Amino acid sequence: MTTGFALVESLVALLVTAIALAALSTGAAAGVRFVREARDRSAAVELAADRLDALRAGPRAAGTDEVVVAGVRFARSWSSAGGRGAPVHLEVEVTWSGRRVALESEAFP
Repeated sequence: MTTGFALVESLVALLVTAIALAALSTGAAAGVRFVREARDRSAAVELAADRLDALRAGPRAAGTDEVVVAGVRFARSWSSAGGRGAPVHLEVEVTWSGRRVALESEAFP
């Protein structure tokens, strides 16, 4: 009788352990996905900020380019409007994998 009870206890313990491991692996997968998304968004913001700095300092012609960071392809586009005594409105947009980051700023001519 004791042997049968120990077998049931071990099966229940195994089931509880399996459920706990499944929950942990789901949480770990979500954590990895969130870290990857944060890394990509951070790279996109940095790329947009770099282009804004370049637009403030140098020629302000509109344009586009593509940059690959950590295996992810980012497409940048930028434009400027205004000037001639008024502040120049600068816009930079970075897109990747269906996501988008846009930064705007103004610079004096």
